[in-house]
Amino acid sequence: MSFYPVPLPELHPSPGTLITIQELTEESHDPERIMVLALNDLAELWKLNLHTGVTERILQTNIPDLNLLHPVQIVISPDGAVAAVSNVYGQHAAVYDLLDGKEILQLSRDDYHYDVSTYPLSFAYIDQRLILIHGTEWNRLDLTDVLRGTSLTVRPTPKYNNDSNQNTDEPGTSKHYLDYFHGKLSVSPDQKWIVDSGWVWAPLGIARSWSLENWLKHVWESEDGASIHDLWQTMDWDLPSAWIAPHTIAIWGQVDEEMVDEVDWQEEGVSPAIILFNAQTGERIGVITSVPAFSTTSPVEGVFPHAQAGIAADQDKLFTWRYGLDLHVWNCSTLTCDATTTEVHPQLYHHQARLFIGLSTDAPHRLLAWRYDSNSA
Repeated sequence: MSFYPVPLPELHPSPGTLITIQELTEESHDPERIMVLALNDLAELWKLNLHTGVTERILQTNIPDLNLLHPVQIVISPDGAVAAVSNVYGQHAAVYDLLDGKEILQLSRDDYHYDVSTYPLSFAYIDQRLILIHGTEWNRLDLTDVLRGTSLTVRPTPKYNNDSNQNTDEPGTSKHYLDYFHGKLSVSPDQKWIVDSGWVWAPLGIARSWSLENWLKHVWESEDGASIHDLWQTMDWDLPSAWIAPHTIAIWGQVDEEMVDEVDWQEEGVSPAIILFNAQTGERIGVITSVPAFSTTSPVEGVFPHAQAGIAADQDKLFTWRYGLDLHVWNCSTLTCDATTTEVHPQLYHHQARLFIGLSTDAPHRLLAWRYDSNSA
């Protein structure tokens, strides 16, 4: 089992200095179109073909207060036709049509502690409609039909109710009020479930899951729907996660011994772990132990602490990496480590190409690539 570098063709024309990249999977699945979508230091979106090196400038983004010195996220629709862009800890975002090269939507969320959790953005195809899941207030998510620009979850925002005439031992809240800061979102491969890595006051993180199908039928599903499960109470939020099956998600977190039942935890102890959950039932179905801890200190001054780590799944393998440190390969069947390397420092794992892709520190307009060979000696 080994990792080896994969040479990539020189990009032409040059896309300039790259800030962030994201895997771009198109409907055609043409083997000569192994694509990534990139944002450069001029806030331009570019398509980069890793097979040919040919690049294409798509458009100039126009997002209020976008800070290219702070972390930026690109979230892409399952068919690769639409992308949303924002600062990870920003208040504003925009959605772009990558085929026509135009802006579709301008988005924003309220300013209450927006700078301490990821701007919630994710796409799903439901009932043959492209739907954007996005944060509109600190404790509110909405569904928007992207092509029509219409909201599918119109409802009033519940207000906290501390009426002195109510039980003073348990201050009341208006019906459906949710005391939870939404964070990083992840939609299941079958487009049926969503996992939210948000937080509550203490502060502490809580990963939650619920049904997207139920949400389209019941606008309050994300607040107090019957399908909601609290998966994991953790020290942190915006946790690295990856789907390893239609209902199964792996979440990498750091466990606080005060937050776990020692009898239930048993031999796993209280060290950092990757826990596998069934998002449909909320059941914990596996634990990977002896997992390295990730740093939460951002290398960028002024950015709120968050996981300096990445995670990806491919077939029966789970890959984890940490900022500037080692990459691990985990076997999802045995829940053990198959391999490690200190030589690979990716920004993402490209599933179609089966490549780890990173940005060159010496030449910021270049990409680096590595492949994992599980069959080599």
